[in-house]
Amino acid sequence: MIITQYFLKREIKNLTAKAAERPHKYLSFGDISKILFICHSKDWNVSRRCIEKLKSMNKNVNTAVYAPAEKDVPTWVSNYLLLRGDKDVNLWGYPSLSIQKQFLHLPADLIIDFVGEEALPMHYLFLKHSSVFKTGVKHSDNKVYDLSIIPAEENNNIPYLFNQIIDYLKTITSIQIPEEL
Repeated sequence: MIITQYFLKREIKNLTAKAAERPHKYLSFGDISKILFICHSKDWNVSRRCIEKLKSMNKNVNTAVYAPAEKDVPTWVSNYLLLRGDKDVNLWGYPSLSIQKQFLHLPADLIIDFVGEEALPMHYLFLKHSSVFKTGVKHSDNKVYDLSIIPAEENNNIPYLFNQIIDYLKTITSIQIPEEL
C-alpha cells in the first residue's frame, strides 16, 4: 500500500533535472552489445517480439517489466526483472532496495524504455541507472533520453516505434561527446 508518491515524484523531478548533466555517449547499433529493455506488463506480447528480435541480432538483452498487480504479471520462459506495483514498492512508492540493487546492476550499453513516466517506480529506476545511452518514447518535455521518438498519432504502437529506434541506431555513427571544459 502506498501512502503518497509525493517524495518519489520530488526525487524523480530532481533526477530529471540532473539527466542532462550525466555522461552521454552516442553509440551506433553495431557498437551496442548489452541492452536493457524496459516495458509494461500490458505491452508484454508485443514487447516480447521486440526482445526476441534484438536477441536474433546477437545482442545481450536484459528485460525489466513493470506490473501493477499480481494478475498483470506476464509469463515467459526467459528471465526478467519484475517490479510489481502492489508488492515491490514501499509506503512512499519507492522500489524495494532489493529491486533497486538488481536493476542498477543490470549491464546496459543502451536502455530502451517503453514505460516512461507511466509507472513512477520504474521511471525512478530508469533515471538512476548508469547507462550512458538511453532511448525511449517522448511523452513530455522532460529531456531524459539521448535519443527519443515522438510517436505520430497513427503509428504509436510499440513494434513501429521499436523499429524506428533500431533504424536510427543503425544510421548513426558512434561519437564521444567531449566534456565541456
